[in-house]
Amino acid sequence: IQKLLQAGRIASQVKHEGAKRLAVPGSSILEILDYCEKRIKELGGQIAWVQYALNDVAAHSCPTDETADVTKEGDVIKIDIGVHLDGWLADNAMTAAVGSSNQYKDLIKASQNALKAAIKLVRPGAQLRGHTLGRYKVHGGVSIPFYDNGDKTELKEDWQIAIEPFVTTGDGLVKEKGSASVFMVARPNASARTAYARQILQQVAPQNGLPFTTRWLTRTIGKGATLLGLKELLRTGVISAHPPLAEISGGMVAQFEHSMVVKDKPIVYTRIEEDKW
Repeated sequence: IQKLLQAGRIASQVKHEGAKRLAVPGSSILEILDYCEKRIKELGGQIAWVQYALNDVAAHSCPTDETADVTKEGDVIKIDIGVHLDGWLADNAMTAAVGSSNQYKDLIKASQNALKAAIKLVRPGAQLRGHTLGRYKVHGGVSIPFYDNGDKTELKEDWQIAIEPFVTTGDGLVKEKGSASVFMVARPNASARTAYARQILQQVAPQNGLPFTTRWLTRTIGKGATLLGLKELLRTGVISAHPPLAEISGGMVAQFEHSMVVKDKPIVYTRIEEDKW
């Protein structure tokens, strides 16, 4: 539990530092996510993932070194920070409005309130929407959708879970949008044919199945080697690609997320003072 608490404090602190910077119009998304990764290490954590999602995008955006995106007045930006200590994961996210616009204030507040209400329901035996976490596992085996599909799964005491309500002005469905820059190893014991692919597997091995992103590779083995290696690993099914997911009708999306341990009074280990709405 101590590793979860420490990872949670780091993840939440970095989330708030990153969101504050992203909310300033004209901010470089690449520079701020690089800053967040650096801060995780400075604070004693290990990077699980540092991702963002802009406007209609809900998840899985991660900049490459070619990404020139900057935040603009009126944008709605999500930041999703994952930190671990020896595989014990803290997963949290929040949404910020860029600049002084209040256009999507109610949307953002609705997601925040939904998370707050859901946490109040967490206890052993409850039926809730979210996903479990495991050691080095983003999704620990139990995932319950955010609608009533008749699933009767009950929370068990001491489960680690993450709750992440998404709220949108659109239809509530997602589609893939653009190319993937987030990947995960799907076959950890598989071998690779080319040196490029072997280099990638060697570099991402410390992630132990957690996500990795393109720019971690291009900064060490170069762009050409990265593209060739990824192509082989995708073709052979050694890794899986996770492209950005966007709201299907172009609606704005807001998200808040906390991680917790299921108890009669849950231990919300990613909640720090700034999160006490």
